[in-house]
Parts: sequence; structure tokens; C-alpha cells
Amino acid sequence: MSVYSYEDRVRAVQLYIKYDRSIADTIRELGYPSRSVLPRWYKECQANGDLRRKCERKPKYSIEEKKAVVDYYLEHGRSLRRTIRAMGYPSVAALTKWIDELAPGQRKVSMVSGSMVQLSGQHNKDALISSCARDAAADVEVNQGSRRILCKWKKKLLDEESWPTMQRTGGNDLSSEKEKLLAEIESLKKLSDRINRNTRR
Repeated sequence: MSVYSYEDRVRAVQLYIKYDRSIADTIRELGYPSRSVLPRWYKECQANGDLRRKCERKPKYSIEEKKAVVDYYLEHGRSLRRTIRAMGYPSVAALTKWIDELAPGQRKVSMVSGSMVQLSGQHNKDALISSCARDAAADVEVNQGSRRILCKWKKKLLDEESWPTMQRTGGNDLSSEKEKLLAEIESLKKLSDRINRNTRR
């Protein structure tokens, strides 16, 4: 719905009065507003002696409606399309925005055109864990673009999260855990590379 300026609304009411309150003639000359809106502006002007300077639009969806659709998304598999089909609203872009506002970091990671959709730190960690945990046969199916992104996340997570934790605790056990994790990741990489070579033969 269009929002008309104060001057546009006054002009429409004045013309409406000039044309003996003919909605059709007024709209034909101005090209606006709708047949239901013009009489409402006229009644407002008659009752208050003027029109409101600012015509405010009512939000399309209330906070309760937004929360309801976000709750459905979180409780039913975190699928944007499924949620919209079930609830009947809103658009994908709007739902994405509402999830980020009402449930930060809870949007599901998806694979699109050989790359990861970057959403949040928690999702990055989940993707890394999933990649390391899958067996070797599944691992070789990860395309090179996604593999590079996962490696970047791995480095970032280790650099930004593991070291600060170790510095806070000052324990050698955590340092040992990091070394084990690096060794396991390196072992997985070698295993994946070996299987890749065998599949190319």
C-alpha cells in the first residue's frame, strides 16, 4: 500500500469536494487513491478540520506473529520453505530477518553452489564437527570449494577460540588437547587424500 504525503491527501480531498464528492472524477484526474481511501480522508478532514500531517503505516505483522513463525521454524526442522508453507507467511527474506532478530545464530546452514552459506560462529563450528566426524567415503564427496571454507573455519576456530581459552586457564592439558585435535584433523586429511587418489585410478 502506498503512503501519500500530506499535500497529496489534501489535494485529493479538495478535488473531491470540488467535484461534488465524485470519487470516480477525483481518481480519474489524480490517478490516486483507491475508492475506499478517499472517503476516509474526507471524513477525517470533516471531523478534525484537517488531515494528519504524517500518515503512519501499521506494521504488516505483529511481534506475536513473527515469534509464532520463528518458533515453528525452530521446532520443525529449521526449514524456511516448510515454515512458510505451513504458516502461510512471510517471504523467505522476511523470515530470514526475523530469525536473525528473534533467534540469533539459529538459522540452518545449507550448501549452495559448492559453497557454504556463512551465518554464525556456532554454525561454523557445527559444520566443522560434521565434516571431521563423517566417514572417509562421505568425506571425499565434499567439493573443493566447501573443503577450503571448512579449512578456513578450522583455522579461525582454533586461533580465536582455543588459544584464548588456554590463556585464561593456563593449563597444559588444553594445549595437549589442541595438539590432539590438530593431529586428528591431519590424519583425516591424509586418509581423505589417499582415498581420493584411489578413486581416480
